[in-house]
Amino acid sequence: MPKLSNTVEEALNHQINQEMSGAYNYLAMASFFEGQNLSGFAKWMHRQRAEELDHAMRLFRYLIDRGGQIDLAAVEKPRIDYKSVREVFDTALAYEQNNTKLINDLYALALNENDYATQSHLQWFVDEQVEEEKIVQDVLGLLDVAGDNNSALLVLNRQLAEQEDSGGA
Repeated sequence: MPKLSNTVEEALNHQINQEMSGAYNYLAMASFFEGQNLSGFAKWMHRQRAEELDHAMRLFRYLIDRGGQIDLAAVEKPRIDYKSVREVFDTALAYEQNNTKLINDLYALALNENDYATQSHLQWFVDEQVEEEKIVQDVLGLLDVAGDNNSALLVLNRQLAEQEDSGGA
């Protein structure tokens, strides 16, 4: 199998950083919810954090398996000054939408470089991003239904706490 091009290797390293940054941001979001005594929302964010770490490690392992060089970059300090549950989930959706764009760009780069192995590997990430955006949108939809009703928010908090690790709201 041919060695990765420098361009693909750099892009994979950038995506590893993006996934690590996502994990760090989800950890910050979880800390916001812990501080608000919303342990169900915190648990949901911790699950997302674990998924982002898994994504980074999948890319890390792939890069190593292809003979690439890992180049870990600094992770930016995450935002912690949220004002509401809704604002946290709006931020999570924006992150996932940006991550989808980055994955799609990386997939297009692999296609352009005729790197079929990387393209095949990235297909899982393309599919995963559909799920990632949907589960955040599902929670946002439930927050819309709850509105300003604190009792409904507490019910949603309990539902999120009871969810299995497979995702979905």
